Amino acid sequence: MKDSSSTDEASMTDSLPPLENVVDWGMEAMQKRQWRVAIERWNVLRRLYPNGVAVWVQSSIAHRQLKEYEESERLLREAWERFPLNASVLAQWSELDIDRDDLASALERLKMLRDNFPGHVVGWARAADVLERLGRHDEAVTMNRHAREHCPDRPLPWVQYAEMAMKARDWPTALERWADVRSRFPDHAQGYIRAAEAAEAMGQVRYSRQLKLAQEYGNDWLEKEANQAEDAGEVINPPRRRTLRMFWDLVWTKARLNLKSEASQNHLRYLWWILDPVLYMTVFYVVFGLLMERGGEGFIAYLLTGLVPFQWFAKTVQHTSNSIVGGKGLMHKVRISPLFFPLVGVVQNTGKQFLVFAMLGIFLTLYGLPPTIHWLAFIPVVLVQLLLMTVVSCLLAMLVPFVRDLINLVPTGIQFLLFASGIFYTTERIPEEWRSLFFLNPMANILYQYRLVLVENQWPDWSGLGWVALGCGLGLLLVVFLYRRFEPIFPRVVIE
Repeated sequence: MKDSSSTDEASMTDSLPPLENVVDWGMEAMQKRQWRVAIERWNVLRRLYPNGVAVWVQSSIAHRQLKEYEESERLLREAWERFPLNASVLAQWSELDIDRDDLASALERLKMLRDNFPGHVVGWARAADVLERLGRHDEAVTMNRHAREHCPDRPLPWVQYAEMAMKARDWPTALERWADVRSRFPDHAQGYIRAAEAAEAMGQVRYSRQLKLAQEYGNDWLEKEANQAEDAGEVINPPRRRTLRMFWDLVWTKARLNLKSEASQNHLRYLWWILDPVLYMTVFYVVFGLLMERGGEGFIAYLLTGLVPFQWFAKTVQHTSNSIVGGKGLMHKVRISPLFFPLVGVVQNTGKQFLVFAMLGIFLTLYGLPPTIHWLAFIPVVLVQLLLMTVVSCLLAMLVPFVRDLINLVPTGIQFLLFASGIFYTTERIPEEWRSLFFLNPMANILYQYRLVLVENQWPDWSGLGWVALGCGLGLLLVVFLYRRFEPIFPRVVIE
């Protein structure tokens, strides 16, 4: 007769979820370096999943972190019996030997790992580390070369190769090897950080800063900077302060990389740049045009010519208002104007807006409002709005580090402007005595100009548009002055 307890245990095991679905429970404690908690969790998982190699290996690692070497080895030995010639067991056993300073045993296990798993990078790279510790430098270099040959797509041996030059204080060779790391693995942080240290050790302070910037903005930007310096006959260590052209080039590069990164995170990629405003405008049309039965003939064209530019304004301001606080990490690594951060947001949102404006033009044409000569005035109206957004975005981004609660008022302020800018109603509905006050709102003025050009087929009110442009121009001068005045203060304020 079958034992009922074993039957219950078998049925319970059959009902368990797969190990890969619960292994995060143990890894969570490991990541927090809560080794005793991790040991308890791996003990539970080991009883439930005795045939999972991870529960034995990870439990051994946790014991090793607490320097409980005997228990760590016991778990690895049992894992070795259960899973003979397993790469993970061999790799972790060699790590245990290294921690116990039993380097001869570590080399033996790493050789076994290489013999059975020649494509396993640890067998080569860790053996090179051990040989280096034993003072057998030539053998370590040879082992590293084998690692790069057997595992060319893994960053570990290439990083190790560069680190060998760093230990030898051979800075020019180290810079060459770190450049190779960056070209092969452009997202690997050490290729920038350690190279910056090598450049600084050589006295190339400017190049060191460029490398730190390249970690944030990509290796292609660094190569572009170097090529420009070579074309101009300059050395890689240019003057201390950037020129205005180089500053704008950096803003443009960062905005372009952000757009590429943003698109790559969605399955629909760039299509979301169209779908997002279309869905946004559809909601307002359904509510105001259909459910509330507002407007009338031509209302949808009137609505869209207001919503499209306003959404550009709203998204840009929301995106940039906290940009300086968000960029505090980079600000403490390199010398860069805080003005850089909101300007990147403005350029990034403007890049997406061009496609939305193109869709608006196509819709108006199909709707019965084809382009006329007056559409040429669309360009100066867009430029004035861009100037306005730049001033508002930079001012808010500058104030938020000093008054953090201001960030909570930004959505409310944008919502107020949404209903105070004439998006859902015409200016004729505003009493004559209030109309001048209404147009003091620059967004209301700009949306009025858009409608004159795109819907009414008229030239804009150049006088009204000019006053907005003049006010924005003065505001921009104030922004530049304030940023230069407070530039030394921002790195301290953003971390308070």
